[in-house]
Amino acid sequence: MFLGVITKRMTAIEEMAGMDVLCSDKTGTLTLNKLTVDKNLIEVFAKDVEKDSVVLMAARASRLENQDAMDAAIVAMLADSKEARAGITEVHFLPFNPTDKRTALTYLDKAGKMHRVSKGAPEKILNLAWNKSDIEKRAHTVIDKFAERGLRSLAVARQILTDSTPAAFFFTTLFALLSQGDQLAIAKETGRCLGMGSNMYPSSSLLGENKNGLDASLQIDELIENDDGFAGIFPGNVGYELALQFANHKYEIVQRLQIKKHIVGMTGDGVNEAPALKKADIGIVVADATDAARSAFDIVLTQPGLSVIISAVLTSRAIFQRMKNYTVRGFSLLIFLGIGPAWS
Repeated sequence: MFLGVITKRMTAIEEMAGMDVLCSDKTGTLTLNKLTVDKNLIEVFAKDVEKDSVVLMAARASRLENQDAMDAAIVAMLADSKEARAGITEVHFLPFNPTDKRTALTYLDKAGKMHRVSKGAPEKILNLAWNKSDIEKRAHTVIDKFAERGLRSLAVARQILTDSTPAAFFFTTLFALLSQGDQLAIAKETGRCLGMGSNMYPSSSLLGENKNGLDASLQIDELIENDDGFAGIFPGNVGYELALQFANHKYEIVQRLQIKKHIVGMTGDGVNEAPALKKADIGIVVADATDAARSAFDIVLTQPGLSVIISAVLTSRAIFQRMKNYTVRGFSLLIFLGIGPAWS
């Protein structure tokens, strides 16, 4: 074992040195397979309100126990989850439901004033806000911008309740949520963030007859060689025979690259990667891979993430080059010793 890598067979080191294409599953391998929030993308619509303040508002409108993925992502932005209820007295919590599409917390602050914060679908929150007409156009522009990058939007609003008439909600914030689905926009954003390129195609383009508006002259092999990745699973309405033919599309991609004389590495962590891992010249599984994936590996990573592969490739190439240098030197000495007497 070296650099967090365990090899199953010694020839894998030589093959890794010559590897020129690395294929990788996205979900759970390149990503954490969980919802995340980018604080840098928070759009604040209220004047003189800091991002930390709106994060706290969103966290207060979240559950601290029995959380869904969205609540967990929001609360995780706090230094301590206890901050979400610190210094306030909870009066009522409205859980998420399919009709309202939002959550809300009514609470008393230290001064005894009653407040309500709500988070949820932007349209639902906008319809509650008294400042809707002032910010609606900007809000939709931000939402569209997020959507182009595969990001979901989450809105937050606040309300001050009085003894007489409660004030209407004030729309304060839009959050960008990076989900881990298989949509094309998400695949492009993931590739962009990781520096792996964003030249992505929908996986249906591999079916040839269903290229989703792509240039019909593009050949499948050409797509596979020149693209940065494919997004999504194959649609279920392509017909039984085609579904069987391309059901294991990861295996198909590896096989076509090998036919084009590439030395292919494949990484993954799940059962559905096992055939492709076995087919690849170098099957690489991540630290928390399933047993099915581990059964097909040549190399296993003992540390999380794929950055260790870079070190492993560089080390493999250094070892291979050193072996080559020793071999060339050995032959040179043999030739010198063999030819030397003839010149003497």
